[in-house]
Amino acid sequence: MRTTPQKQARPLGLYLHIPFCASKCPYCDFYSVTDLSLIDRYLAALLRQMAEYAPQAKAYVVDSVFVGGGTPSLLSRPQWDRLFKGIHKHFKLAQDAEITVEANPDSVDRRTLVRLRKLGVNRLSIGAQSFDDAILQRIGRIHSAGQILQAVEAARKARFENLNLDLMFGLPDQSPAQFFDSLQQAFDLGVQHLSAYGLRVEEDTPFGRLGDLLTLPDEDTWAGEYLELIARTRAAGYYQYEISNFCLPGHASRHNLKYWTLQEYLGLGPGAHSYLGNRRFAFAKDLLRYCQVMESGEGSPVTELFEVAPKDALADSIMLSLRLTRGIDTGEFAKTFRRDFERMMGDKLNKYLSAGLMVREGTRYRLTPQGFCVSNSILADLIDVDAEAEAARLQPAALLRSRPAD
Repeated sequence: MRTTPQKQARPLGLYLHIPFCASKCPYCDFYSVTDLSLIDRYLAALLRQMAEYAPQAKAYVVDSVFVGGGTPSLLSRPQWDRLFKGIHKHFKLAQDAEITVEANPDSVDRRTLVRLRKLGVNRLSIGAQSFDDAILQRIGRIHSAGQILQAVEAARKARFENLNLDLMFGLPDQSPAQFFDSLQQAFDLGVQHLSAYGLRVEEDTPFGRLGDLLTLPDEDTWAGEYLELIARTRAAGYYQYEISNFCLPGHASRHNLKYWTLQEYLGLGPGAHSYLGNRRFAFAKDLLRYCQVMESGEGSPVTELFEVAPKDALADSIMLSLRLTRGIDTGEFAKTFRRDFERMMGDKLNKYLSAGLMVREGTRYRLTPQGFCVSNSILADLIDVDAEAEAARLQPAALLRSRPAD
């Protein structure tokens, strides 16, 4: 059911996790499983969880839906029908809701994409990562560059007018020239949105266990590549609105902006995070446990739950706002928190302004591209925390793939 937003209804983002992959990439630490025989059982559990949160959701109108993973494009057309029937049954959707589905190039076809469009999906995010077949093989991707082109063509034939491509840089044995060749191919396709993530090597992954055996760029090379990325996207007509996200005018991700602007969102499924009613909570990264709890009605899949104290909300706002190119507006900050941002920061702001890592534009402070390169250090200094660990607490893992250099 879609409805025109009412004044009393608060906007809500809805994230649905589809934790299935045909195979696990060696760099990936996002929660997923490879037993595709569990998909139907999982969808039944997810629908039960939707029903469980439906009463609470009545106070909201959902203006963004993001179906992420994992690899959501592994779902069959009947499974998609089943999922969206549940969405419309349990949530009020805004007339203009942004509805995104993540897809891998090897698991999409035109018939499924046509079906998704009929179901209301209006934004497709394709996990390209690279247009170099040798690099794709090296990082464990099971698609080819040719399949990326086919996926984009199929999406266009299905009348998708809002496409995102994910790209990665700083990969093992990847030269800057190879990354920028992939970036140019993305430009040539004319997609509306680009997400470019620097590789983060996490300990509990095959890449993490390789340690020094991986040939990765040093921090200076990484920073130079990142600054060149910003320059080239700007020259191609893309607007950078967040550390790792670039779009043509009018195509910023409404859903992802919710994470960075402290708007409410509900995440369902194992590993999903939520920020709802001044509470943050997350569900266990255990698909079988999740299914058992939802089937039996006993116990809870929640593993994290806490109220956001005012001082934490203030720190969260600083950290997340400075990920955005629009930065922090001191007037809005004072209105929200009744604190003077400049007085609170003291000489720290002048330090970063004079170093060219931050700029002031009217009442707004924002990081420069050079500041983004060392954003973890700046944020840790401004709010006196481990910035990377704090960001991991605040956001779904999919938004943490960029690696600002320290």
